[in-house]
Amino acid sequence: MQPKAKKLIFITILLTGCIITSLISTNDEAKTLPVSSLPQSAQGAVASKAAQAKTVRVQVSGAVLEPGIYDVPASCRVEEAIAAAGSLTENADSERVNLVRKVRDGMQIRVPVQKAARTSRTQRKNAQATAGYSASSTKKVGSTRAGTGKNNSAVQSVRINSASVSELQQLPGIGPALAQRIVETRNSGRFTSAEDLLRVPGIGKAKLAKLRNYVEVD
Repeated sequence: MQPKAKKLIFITILLTGCIITSLISTNDEAKTLPVSSLPQSAQGAVASKAAQAKTVRVQVSGAVLEPGIYDVPASCRVEEAIAAAGSLTENADSERVNLVRKVRDGMQIRVPVQKAARTSRTQRKNAQATAGYSASSTKKVGSTRAGTGKNNSAVQSVRINSASVSELQQLPGIGPALAQRIVETRNSGRFTSAEDLLRVPGIGKAKLAKLRNYVEVD
């Protein structure tokens, strides 16, 4: 074989090897493509999934149904954290809470009660304290029973089939909205027992247990 032909074969083999090596290198680069080299939309999707996988711990308290400590997605907002705590109570003042604020780890979310509800609750406490010192001078609604407090003070009971909205609010845990619901419910059918209060939206077994000693069915 001529030297020229040998040289030509050697060059051909060398070029083929270079091409194969280049193809292998390109394939490896494609497999290990970094996130920064992806299109912007793809980078956003990857970042979004990574954020969703993280959680933060927050404390939700105040006027919510189930106060406590919850682990929520790091990307969620205050309204979602409140939803995890059972949502707002009927006397919650949601106007004083920034529901669209993003949560952060260690954050305490406290939902205040409405001013009217706070005033009503204070008035009930004052009325009960007054009844304890001077039960004879306190206007009665229905009959009077012995209280279960430390001072065993007199606590008024309420006739749920005839009491007005304001009189119903003297019951523990009953605010203006819930008192109105009691009236609306009895208008569609009188209460025959304390258990009938479970027909009222917002009154469950736990609340009924607190009301049972203070209601009368007339």
